Amino acid sequence: MTWMGVQDALARSPEVAFRGRLRFSFDAMPLVADGLSLSKRLNLMRCGVDALLPAGRAFGLPPAIQIEPTNVCNLRCPLCPTGSGSSRRKSGFMPLGTFRQIIRELEDALVSVILYGWGEPFLNRDLAQMIRHCSERGILTATSTNGHFLQSVEQALRVVDAGLRAIVIAVDGSSQQTYEVYRKSGSVQKAQRCAAMIEEAKARRNSPIPYTNLRAVATRGNEQDLANLEQLAREMGVNMFSFKSLGGLSQAEDLEDYMPLDPHLRRYEYRGQVRQRKASVQCPYPFRQPTVFWDGTIVGCEFDYDLEAPWGDSASSLSTGYGTAGRRSGCVAPFAADRDAPASAPAAPTRIAPPIAACCTAWSCARPPDDRHEELGGDF
Repeated sequence: MTWMGVQDALARSPEVAFRGRLRFSFDAMPLVADGLSLSKRLNLMRCGVDALLPAGRAFGLPPAIQIEPTNVCNLRCPLCPTGSGSSRRKSGFMPLGTFRQIIRELEDALVSVILYGWGEPFLNRDLAQMIRHCSERGILTATSTNGHFLQSVEQALRVVDAGLRAIVIAVDGSSQQTYEVYRKSGSVQKAQRCAAMIEEAKARRNSPIPYTNLRAVATRGNEQDLANLEQLAREMGVNMFSFKSLGGLSQAEDLEDYMPLDPHLRRYEYRGQVRQRKASVQCPYPFRQPTVFWDGTIVGCEFDYDLEAPWGDSASSLSTGYGTAGRRSGCVAPFAADRDAPASAPAAPTRIAPPIAACCTAWSCARPPDDRHEELGGDF
């Protein structure tokens, strides 16, 4: 149970073990996984052992995984590897068949799937089917969108009916002028309409999900507009408003042009002209929430967007088999291997050294616009 601190995990262990329920948060959004199978409960306990007693081998499989539906996007955000055109990866869309294979390999362990990466997930026409496929197997799903491709109640109903649990909607300004400083080629009206359509669809289905999080990336262009955005979130009736610090292309030459003047909104500390991370971290992501890119490539962290340290290709190795009954192949093999094994096996959760570590650590400041998240929490 590596979503949380040791004390929180221990406090929740009885409810996981005896009731099959796990209450946790993802990106500050409250989620509840009910009806956990025995295999999922045992895997969560193994993950807890891994966190408490790091060893040469991981006993638990990842209880969460990030899957990138696509790395194609309609926006041109300057500090995003996709939006800026600086990414060296090929562009494409994950086929539904590949997605189903990944879930089939890990479904006995998975509690949640995060459906976004370095692209706009709703550009993948199979996204609603991916969500439904997980919902039918008791796996929670969350996604993040710029909102431009969810513009009708019918589109929103497909998402609600599929069982999406949480959605982040990127709205970086209360006006078009402020919004397009960072969300280049975007429309603030479309982003707001997406949120409105989701709330309308929830009302029509009398459903508390998906939990809606109106999100802003804090920049120099909108740091004075955050209070207006919070008020907008209240008026729109979404569950939460949040803002996060700039990440992505942390080495970009024009990073400073977008950095907020308020140091509390920055991800990095500065000593003279040298940027440093706010703190060293023992990274849990490789064994807690690894990432599978659209083409099946597995990485330990989503910030490895240029494949500096890939673990393997799940799509090409799915047929090779690994372990019991041929079930453990592309996605499972890296986690079943020794942590200190070379090449394809990931390193033990530790202070990561590759260049991708320059993007750490992610942090955000999140506040709900009202107390609705408390009222709805028990229904998730």
